[in-house]
Amino acid sequence: MVLDERSADIIRVLQQASPLKMSELEAQTGLTRRQLQYGIGKLNDWLKSYGYKPIHFDRKVGYDLSDKIRDEDLQEKLTKRTYVFSEEDREKVIYLMLLLSEETLSVYHFQYITGVSRNTILKDLRQLKEKAQLQQLQIIYSKQKGYLIKGDSNLKRYTIEQLIHDVLNSTSSNLIIDCIWGDREEQIQSIQLQLESVEQKLGITLTDERLQELTYLFLCTDQLIGKGEALESIHSWEGLTSTNEYKLVEQMTKMKTFQGDWNQTERLYATLHLLSMNRTKDVSPLQDDHVIHELLRKIVEEFERLACIHLQDKELFYQQLYVHFRPAYYRMKYRISLINTMTERVQKVYPELHHLTKKSLWPIEEAIGYSVSEDELAYFTIHFGGWLRRQGDTLDDRKRAIVVCPNGIGISNFLIYTLRELFPDILFLDALSVRDAVHYPLSYDLVFSTVHLRTKAELFVVPPILEMQDKQKLRQKVMQELYGYTAQNLDVTSLLKVISQYATIHDTGQLEKALQSQIYTHTDKRNKHLLEGVEKPVLEELLTSQTIQLQSRVSDWKEAIRVASQPLVDLGTIEERYVEAMIQSIDTNGPYVVITPGVAIPHSRPEQGVRSLSMSLLKLDEAVDFAPEKPVRLIVVLAAVDSESHLRALVQLTQLLGEPSNIEDILQSTDKAVLLDYIHKYSKEETI
Repeated sequence: MVLDERSADIIRVLQQASPLKMSELEAQTGLTRRQLQYGIGKLNDWLKSYGYKPIHFDRKVGYDLSDKIRDEDLQEKLTKRTYVFSEEDREKVIYLMLLLSEETLSVYHFQYITGVSRNTILKDLRQLKEKAQLQQLQIIYSKQKGYLIKGDSNLKRYTIEQLIHDVLNSTSSNLIIDCIWGDREEQIQSIQLQLESVEQKLGITLTDERLQELTYLFLCTDQLIGKGEALESIHSWEGLTSTNEYKLVEQMTKMKTFQGDWNQTERLYATLHLLSMNRTKDVSPLQDDHVIHELLRKIVEEFERLACIHLQDKELFYQQLYVHFRPAYYRMKYRISLINTMTERVQKVYPELHHLTKKSLWPIEEAIGYSVSEDELAYFTIHFGGWLRRQGDTLDDRKRAIVVCPNGIGISNFLIYTLRELFPDILFLDALSVRDAVHYPLSYDLVFSTVHLRTKAELFVVPPILEMQDKQKLRQKVMQELYGYTAQNLDVTSLLKVISQYATIHDTGQLEKALQSQIYTHTDKRNKHLLEGVEKPVLEELLTSQTIQLQSRVSDWKEAIRVASQPLVDLGTIEERYVEAMIQSIDTNGPYVVITPGVAIPHSRPEQGVRSLSMSLLKLDEAVDFAPEKPVRLIVVLAAVDSESHLRALVQLTQLLGEPSNIEDILQSTDKAVLLDYIHKYSKEETI
């Protein structure tokens, strides 16, 4: 009596939870009512043939497995002689036989193992040939050598890795293992015991699934060595010979358990997979692993900055994250693929957390030279989400916002930094161009934009650079819109009068400025990651005598941008096309670069011709109109290479330009030295 895969699935479900109603069976098996009824009929015939009672049905409670069948008994009955493999499982069996078997294989061998007809096997082989071609492998047949797989040895290893994972996660895993490795049970047990000994020596504990995968990977490698399937040497692996893992693998593969003669390349291959397998414990001191420790620090700090959240018990979190990150680092560095069955669910259930985690992983991507895969990203998202729940924080209940600026990352990224500091309880997702905002995939509640937009979200139109009074007004407006009330204004002038009664004020203007900054800017101590980093140059490192020009007049605003940009073109920090990109951007989006009366900061995207971070300044005696009623006499060209390195200098520039008296003094002067003095003074100012 033969039991097919569908009926076997039904009996497994009923074994785990019985009785079950038809609707519950449908949900758990994914089968239709008609398929279930047919499968249960076949299952009852099979149960009777082995002396078990048939499945009992009661309209009130559903289907009940009358006899409790032990799992061992069921596996004993479901042998390759009584079980019909699905097409998918037959493919795994045939593929593994072709890759691993040393004997000459014919259609008869595949028939004997799978228990199906010759025509079915020939059909399976045709389909498998097509799949192998997509993997750059070729299945060929000759009368002398039978069926063989030809192709690159590294591609064969990759295919075997995928098959091992698929087999071990199949409902028919025991049966497939019996077909392929039924005569190697003793060797399998010995390899697993030796790997457990390696775990103890390294102070790690692999997850059960990964230990099992690694066991079969070592087994398959030994089979391939015996078959003469040599692995091509990969130079980048050689650095692993100094690891403790390699030394232990070398000792292990010299033991009698392994029948093949393992060379250094094979041992490095096994070492790399040992290093890259997920684990539940790792007692290695994080501090001793300087590369990974520094990457983790950067990632966590970036996540805190983007999410405006302070992670508690950070050292403990580093240690927990290290257990996952160390194998993940080796996987990513050496491009070992990982299948994460939770990826789609994480993306669906936690889109914002997933998005911010992705943005936080730039230090890894910078280190390895390419993007982190979605499967790896999902694991990091889970770790950050779990730690937030542990400390009672969540991103779900926070308002989500985007920042929209017509073009250029310079102003838009500075604006999002400022807004994150001003509103630490709002989750700012991205700074976008108008075009990118139209197709933005994540949901959001608020839009902060430098131009008017059509949007269903709550819109706040803001100037590109927020001065102190702008911040105050915006904060009041946002509080009113979101919470229905405004915070009481604190009268700084009155506060100064009170202070003057009890203390001597040496500089009233500077004290007033400092108090306003403290009250309206530093609103939350949790967000201290705004512009950290000594790598960011100060203003006087970018605006120098060489990049500052004084000129009487220009014909129009386009010439103003070309003249202002010329020092950077001459220095080679920007290409001519960047100048045209700035002009095109204003033609398309309007004079958004006029950030305050009399001052424009033209800029565009780095990929449009920026070679290195730079700034230049042009002062005109006669104003040039960038638009009606928008005369400009100071043009500062900004050429940013990324979203952050220019921010320190940009903050200092905006502080300089935030004082109308400074602008007036600069415009009246005919000497570069006056400008350079101001630039020097504000380069020493403490940035936000």
